[in-house]
Amino acid sequence: MAERNEQLERLAYEYQLLQAQAQLLAQNLELLTLGRNEFQVVKETLEELKKVEDEKPEILVPIGAGSFLRGMIVDKNNAIVSVGSGYAIEKSLDDAIAYLEARIKEYDEAIRKTQEGLQRLEGQLQELAQKAQKLQQEAAMGFSLKK
Repeated sequence: MAERNEQLERLAYEYQLLQAQAQLLAQNLELLTLGRNEFQVVKETLEELKKVEDEKPEILVPIGAGSFLRGMIVDKNNAIVSVGSGYAIEKSLDDAIAYLEARIKEYDEAIRKTQEGLQRLEGQLQELAQKAQKLQQEAAMGFSLKK
């Protein structure tokens, strides 16, 4: 009986560790999805800008708290895109869109790998829960047989 209790405690400890890992992966997945969606919106915005016929189209510039200023795009043929680590470079709209597509693909791959890891952990959690349930059933059957 003491051995079963030790096994149950070990299983509970492993379960808690895996659950914490799964929670971290789920949070990471959420952040990756948010980042990917942000790149997607920027890409779609640039694609729509290419369709605008005005040479200097008017836009609304967000200044925070749901407030905007009217602005004008001075150069609608180029965009300044972040390349990481606080650096940004000017690219043609087509190059900027291609760059954003590549980044979106990187996010998609990271999301896929994170989802696979999360599924693996969920499988391990289910397996541990089944082992614990089996041990508890064996313990319950052992008590009922000793009557």
